[in-house]
Amino acid sequence: MKKRVGLLLLAVFAVLAVAMSAYGWNYYDKYVDIEGIYPGVKIQGMDVGGKTGEEAQRMIDEYVENVSEETVTLQVEGKEKSFPLSRIDLQCKNTNTSEEAGQLGRTGNILKRIAEIRKISEEGVDIPLEFTVDEAKLERVIEKKTKGFITEKKDAQITREDDKFQIQKEVNGISIDMEKNAKALAAIIEDKNWNQQAIIFPMDYDVDFATHTEEELSTIQDVLGTFTTSYSGSTSGRCMNVENGAKLINGTVLYPGETLSVYDKVAPFTYDNGYRLAGSYSGGKVIQTYGGGICQVSTTLYNAVLRAELNVLERENHSMTVHYVKLSEDAAISGTEKDLKFENNLDTPLYIEGKTAGKTITFTIYGKEYRDAKRTIAFVSQQLSSKSPSEKKIKDNTLEEGKTVVEQQGSNGYTARLWKVIYEDGEEVDRVQINSSSYQPSQRIVRVGTKKKEKKEEKKKTSKKKTTDKKSTNKSSKEKSE
Repeated sequence: MKKRVGLLLLAVFAVLAVAMSAYGWNYYDKYVDIEGIYPGVKIQGMDVGGKTGEEAQRMIDEYVENVSEETVTLQVEGKEKSFPLSRIDLQCKNTNTSEEAGQLGRTGNILKRIAEIRKISEEGVDIPLEFTVDEAKLERVIEKKTKGFITEKKDAQITREDDKFQIQKEVNGISIDMEKNAKALAAIIEDKNWNQQAIIFPMDYDVDFATHTEEELSTIQDVLGTFTTSYSGSTSGRCMNVENGAKLINGTVLYPGETLSVYDKVAPFTYDNGYRLAGSYSGGKVIQTYGGGICQVSTTLYNAVLRAELNVLERENHSMTVHYVKLSEDAAISGTEKDLKFENNLDTPLYIEGKTAGKTITFTIYGKEYRDAKRTIAFVSQQLSSKSPSEKKIKDNTLEEGKTVVEQQGSNGYTARLWKVIYEDGEEVDRVQINSSSYQPSQRIVRVGTKKKEKKEEKKKTSKKKTTDKKSTNKSSKEKSE
């Protein structure tokens, strides 16, 4: 009985073996022993199953060409520039991909191959394409494309025309490290996980923020101090000097903590810098110099500064009095020895306007009003003493005796103080001394004639002799005619 069962099992196994052998051969013949790439194989998502290596390569080449037409968009501060990937020599890094696809399921013994082929058919295999670019060329393209992105820092600017302020917005400085950005973009393209689609690339850049902004300058709206003086009666040269000085200071913006030197603004006193010869004080006399009259510019500005209640750092009075302001209201300019300097001691910027019209010069200081509306100020000049000038007489042999010519009118010397008077609701609440000044008297210079007069007797003799000579001449002529 056992023997029969054994023979039966052996027969069954034999039948199964023959059946399996037939199936295996049939599978091998149908699925293994075929030309081309096995079904289920993809390259970068492209189905290449059943394709030859050449066909697969053509598909790869076409794909790479299409990817090369994709764009890179560079972005900086809301600005954009694009270029195609072909500009940077985009190339497929794994050039043997079609060969790799063709070798899948073709190595090892038949059982290993069948197992691998089955797995490929059931689960699929997708071979990614990897790309590379010419990094040096990429850097050059980025540099060229982003040329317009790079900016120099520029502070906001303010001007005043037709009694209105115009503000030009600030520009922040932008700098770009081209090499750094080229490496970062190349890394994206060469990453095996890149989807080979258009790239939006926000660039890495550095911002150098403007120091002064439109918002800061927009606080300049109020008149903090203004003052006007007249230069009518001045020579043409002096008029030009006053007008030139006002123009050189006009439009100055003074930020919190900054100092203005009038000398630095208006120097040098040369013809090329717009100045002409005019009278100025020197050694107690009036002499002709380039820039004569510039002190009226500094004096007018000084009084506007006082009314804006800014911090005056340096001010000197003239050696002698001036006619266009009261005692102690003047501010002299003399080389680097005498200068007017003041500071913006406020929290907001100032704009200084200098204008000339109708032989008057006006300085106005604009800013943000910081004082109580109920508080007002006034300035009072106080004379402390006076001294009459001495007189100097100079003999002049070109003038007849008894005649005199005043070469220089003298002026008194004075000492004086300037006070700031503070009012609240119209009532004086304080009085602060602003400065003290000492003016030398200017000498009166008179030329006295020393030329002798001719005597009257000599004139009569000369006149009588001429008459006699004339009669003799007439008589002689008559005789000849007769």
